[in-house]
Amino acid sequence: MDTNVYIVGASDLDGSEGKILQFLGFEEANPDAPEVVISKELVEQVLRVGKRLQGKDWASNLMARIWRNFKLVYVLLNDDEFSAIAAQGLIPREDIGVYLTAKQGNAECFVSANYKLIRAMVDETEDFRCLTPTEFVKDLN
Repeated sequence: MDTNVYIVGASDLDGSEGKILQFLGFEEANPDAPEVVISKELVEQVLRVGKRLQGKDWASNLMARIWRNFKLVYVLLNDDEFSAIAAQGLIPREDIGVYLTAKQGNAECFVSANYKLIRAMVDETEDFRCLTPTEFVKDLN
């Protein structure tokens, strides 16, 4: 999942992003939830954006809930691969870390409201299925 899903979802549990977080175990661990791939890059982005928008305590609480309740797969990113993807210019530079998190974690699906990132991933890489939060929630039903 992209950073925006975590931030928007934690801010509005009734929206599509919030429903995704709840499905994954945000309120209470869900033994039937799929694994969620994260990395240092993604954690840092969630903390940075959450702190800027809601404050450091809110951001820390968000990450604590994710660590406590989600089935996480933690991956390490390769700096050389980051540079190679940046040189290709297929994915916006600010999104490369999130993309590599999904790729390194062998994600089956990537969820983001960032249409530019999704379009770049689907059109150019075809590494995994990419959905908006609304599309993902529809698939849950």
